[in-house]
Order: sequence, then C-alpha cells, then structure tokens
Amino acid sequence: MREIACQFGPGASLAGILTEPDGGAPKQTLVLVSAGLTPKFGPFRLYAELARRLAGSGFRVLRFDLGGIGDSAPAEDGRSLDERTSQQIAAALDFLGERGAYERITLAGLCSGADDSFRHAAQDSRVTELVLIDPFAYRTPGFAWRHWSFRARRRLMRAFKLWQPPAPSSGPALVDYEHVPQREARELMRRLVARRVAVHFVYTSGMREHFNHRGQLRAMFRGLELGHGVTLDYLPKLDHTQLLEADRRSLISTIAARLR
Repeated sequence: MREIACQFGPGASLAGILTEPDGGAPKQTLVLVSAGLTPKFGPFRLYAELARRLAGSGFRVLRFDLGGIGDSAPAEDGRSLDERTSQQIAAALDFLGERGAYERITLAGLCSGADDSFRHAAQDSRVTELVLIDPFAYRTPGFAWRHWSFRARRRLMRAFKLWQPPAPSSGPALVDYEHVPQREARELMRRLVARRVAVHFVYTSGMREHFNHRGQLRAMFRGLELGHGVTLDYLPKLDHTQLLEADRRSLISTIAARLR
C-alpha cells in the first residue's frame, strides 16, 4: 500500500491523499467526499482507516478536502456552494482519469459528503456506484409509531435508572445543515436507477430522528422501482461519527463487504 499526497483542480487548489494498493492495477476506484468541515482523514480518522482497509483489498482510494476545508484553498467565484462542490468532485474524477481510472468509480461520504456524492453522481456518468453513510432521510407513515415506541421505552428505562442519556456534544454537529429535499432526492434517485448506478445506503443511530427501520428506505421512494441495485445496511447501535474504534471497524467491514 502506498499513500501519495496530491494537488489537483483549478490552480492545483485541491489537496488529497491517494492510497494505492501494492502490485497490479487497482480493481476499483473509490472517492471519499469531505464530511462537513472535517478534513480528508474523516471523523475520528474514519476515511483514512477505510482507505487503507480497501487498498489492502486491491482498491485505489482518493480522499480529498473540498475547497476551504483542511489543506484545500477556498473557492469563492460567485457560484453556489452546491455548484462549487460538484465542480470539485468532478476535478477529483478528472485527476483519477489522468491516472487511468476510467471505469467503476465509486463515490462515498458521510452525512453532507453522502448528499454531495448523491447529487454529483446523478449528473456524472463516470460514477457507477455510491456508498451513502447517514445521508438524507424522510419520515414515512410507519416512522411515527416506531419513534414513539422507542421514546416510551427510553423514558421507562430512565425512570428505573437503567439508562441515562449521553451528555450533549460541545462540538459542531455534522448534521447541522439542510439535507437534500425529498422532491429533489426522488428525481435524482430516478435518474440513478435508470442509469443502473448501484446505490448503497448505510444508516446509524445518528439519523434516528429521521430513520428508524430497514423498510423505511423503500417507503421513502414509494412508487419508484428501485430494483436490486439499491441496498441498505441499518446499524442502529453505531454512533454517527463512530467515536469508538469498534464502531469504526464495524462500519468499515460493512462497507468493504458491500464493495467486494
């Protein structure tokens, strides 16, 4: 495994780390898109650990800082944040194309990185697969009953001192932004399914206020024929940013198994 620092994009303004497998041509390429304001190593080094795990299985992995994050220069050219982000993801794919990665490109990300990957993939035919960790989610008719039942059990456990809520985090929340609106997500999903892009969703406890059951994914897109290319792993015992090493290992193993 080799890790190479790289600069690309307009004026070489974007900074990344390319992790290459040892021996032979990579069998697949994965691009990790920044999660919130976290640099390219990812929350608690999730991206770095995932890249190295996949490189050991023959993958090429690029993780990079979007403009204004980590080592990448700010990009202020009058365009919207969504437009700039899409251009920067496209620049990452251009850079990989120059190194011979023309086929089987997977975009992946956590939270905002998942939403950004989803939006870009719908307009870039080079992307053949997506891994979305805690992306957008929409409450469906069955959500309310399950949510009420969960909260009732927690209140009962708290009354008997069997459970205490965790202390609120003092740091910035990665989910403190607007996810993709439902109408937009539905249209983008329709395009991806028509293009036969494999879309893999992973939900953790971090999205419990919006997603709380395996069957909810299909209900969110009711009326769309998703087919076998849209898959889901629901991991309600894992924290959103995988603070614990065991949680990161579990998430990484889940993603590696899907990509394999």
